[in-house]
Amino acid sequence: MSFTPGEDAEGLRVVVRDFLEKRAAEDEVRRLMETAAGYDPAVWAQAAGEIGLQGLVVPERHGGSGATAVELGVVFEEMGAALHGGPFLASVGLATTALLEIGDGEAAAQYLPGLAAGTTIAALAWAGREPAASTLTARRTDGGWAVSGRAGIVVDGATAGLVLVGAHTDAGPSLFAVTAEGAGLTRTPLITLDLTRKLAELRFDEVPARLVGSEGGAGPALRRTADMAALYLAAEQLGGAARVLATAVEYAGTRMQFGRAIGSFQAIKHRCADMLVDVESARSVVQHGLWTAVHDPAGLPVSAALARAVASDVYQQVAAHNIQIHGGIGFTWEHSAHLHLKRAKSSQLLLGSPAYHRARLAELLDVTRPAATHDTAIHDAALDDAVAEFLRAHPVPDPADRDADRAFREARFDAGLAVVNFAEGHGGRGLDASLQPAVEERFLQAGAADHTARNVIGLGMALPTIHAHGTPAQKARYLRRCFSGEEIWCQLFSEPGAGSDLAALATRAVRDGDAFVVNGQKIWTSLGHVARFGILLARTDPDVPKHRGLTYFLLDMRTPGVEVRPLRQLTGEDEFNEVYLTDVRIPVECVLGGVGQGWRVAMTTLANERVSLGARSTGRGEGPIARAVEVYRTAVAEGRADAASTERLMLLWTRAEAARLTNVRAAARTGEPGPEGSIAKLQMAELNKAIYELCVDLSGDAGLLIDGYERTAPDSTAVHGGADVRKSYLRSLANSIEGGTSEVLRNILGERVLGLPGEPRVDRDIPWKDVRRS
Repeated sequence: MSFTPGEDAEGLRVVVRDFLEKRAAEDEVRRLMETAAGYDPAVWAQAAGEIGLQGLVVPERHGGSGATAVELGVVFEEMGAALHGGPFLASVGLATTALLEIGDGEAAAQYLPGLAAGTTIAALAWAGREPAASTLTARRTDGGWAVSGRAGIVVDGATAGLVLVGAHTDAGPSLFAVTAEGAGLTRTPLITLDLTRKLAELRFDEVPARLVGSEGGAGPALRRTADMAALYLAAEQLGGAARVLATAVEYAGTRMQFGRAIGSFQAIKHRCADMLVDVESARSVVQHGLWTAVHDPAGLPVSAALARAVASDVYQQVAAHNIQIHGGIGFTWEHSAHLHLKRAKSSQLLLGSPAYHRARLAELLDVTRPAATHDTAIHDAALDDAVAEFLRAHPVPDPADRDADRAFREARFDAGLAVVNFAEGHGGRGLDASLQPAVEERFLQAGAADHTARNVIGLGMALPTIHAHGTPAQKARYLRRCFSGEEIWCQLFSEPGAGSDLAALATRAVRDGDAFVVNGQKIWTSLGHVARFGILLARTDPDVPKHRGLTYFLLDMRTPGVEVRPLRQLTGEDEFNEVYLTDVRIPVECVLGGVGQGWRVAMTTLANERVSLGARSTGRGEGPIARAVEVYRTAVAEGRADAASTERLMLLWTRAEAARLTNVRAAARTGEPGPEGSIAKLQMAELNKAIYELCVDLSGDAGLLIDGYERTAPDSTAVHGGADVRKSYLRSLANSIEGGTSEVLRNILGERVLGLPGEPRVDRDIPWKDVRRS
């Protein structure tokens, strides 16, 4: 499933961006923010007349384009990037949405054409948390209706010619329309924190009003209006956050201090990398929320609350970091940094704070009851049919029956349902990689064994690397047996003197006839004690710079000279190992990708490793966060949870869901994994630690205890935790080390994704043998 905007939406983005660059540049934003109206009526009219922005989602019969929330979200995103000060959120995001949702044909015919044409500007007023629960009141009069009460904050309330009012009658929530000239209406402009968005207080003293829709029947429409407006505001926040990130990165790449760009310093680079992760999280929840509004309306409340909870915090945090990166210049009035900070902080509180939306999520999800099962649909009809037919023809065996399980997975490989993006004949069907998670989930739902923990290196790293670089003979020899579980794999990369600096490895491989003779030591080898094969990186040429003298091997762990010694980790277990290689002979045909091409092949492995370790199950609320919810429910039942615990849980839940959606979005990419896999791995590592620490904290006295530190050698990994949350917490501390430390991943994101300069390298272009090593 892909929920990213399509080609038409991206084409609209280009048009809107060009329009705003020409008519709403920063100097114009600054000029207009000092005016009472805050916008240029001529530009507002051009936006409607030239590109139809105000009528984008208005039906064609009322003068609009009949587009969807996805396209309108793109417009809000671009307006957020430009700090556009026009009444777009008020008139389009709130008022137009309310008229579309209420279903009053007569009112729609009267008001929507003017709104679409830009000749009418409207606002939506209410008092209280949300329009559907407004404390404004309305009563019947001889001439119709009269509205009374005070709306303390109304977006563009002072400039709107039409004011829609959410008010309560004896029959319940209702919607009314009043004109700006209505008797008894007092509008007071407010001095706002964000000068680019105009707010007003509106007082209604028996103001004549027209009922829109039915009396007491506006509740559902107003609730959906609030959700849609929350999504549009989140899209605006995403646009602002993305623009701020770009500004910060540009400055970090050009500002020189101590003889180098400040972006080359890790402190700045890592801050920018964290900003990138946050912005991509916001992008995922916003795009998914807009997609949900169109394709899954029942899921809108959760998606809207999630988008606001994440995007609000992201924009505010990124805007604050931007000022810090810019230093003194970022604290000046002349720089745009303060404009975004004020917009970010103001919009963070508008339409409900992040804490409010997290609390709403907890209520909507009802975290005190078991989660519902999720949709496992495969969004490819032919593939969906193929999986269903396979499961009909091949009953799922008992996972404990290893022989039957292996035969089942062999049949799955032969049917092209192992890794569907692999080539036909090699376990796949040449399809899009984004379909694989749903296929995997379908088999798990059917009761098939999950081999991830048993063969994490084989499935996540060896399999895609051999498929990408292997010869036909190598693919035929290794892929099927790896997928079936017949052969378990381990990774032989890290060494005592080459951890994060992998290319500094010292293990030597010397050609001797039809084989290479390998000597050296590897460390932190997960499952080395049960692995049949290992992916090995060794140095074949010490006379060239370190990255160019490496070769990648497929090593039979039963080869004479291979010695595996257990390493006891802080959990008490021997999941890791050190491997000594003494005169180990590896046949030439076991070289993968060519002699001297090891670094290129290893990059494929490392990219897939980060995707594999960072991957999450396809279902919302599954994985480690499900364990936290389970522990929280127990704590609630036993009286050990409080409001702070709920807020902490939901903060982690929103981060976990944003990370999951980012993975889903990344999976839709074609080709080999890119540096974006580092985002998934970084998110997983930091989230797992925080999630399992919460689990321990919620465990009460049990958090002081543990089931023991008996030394065992497990035959599976516990990357994402296990049954005992205390052991899971301890194990999670390795997540930010294995598969690339979080610090190295931030370097990768800063340099390869954001384009920041690297730190000065003293080993560049120097033969490996001459490089200083520990």
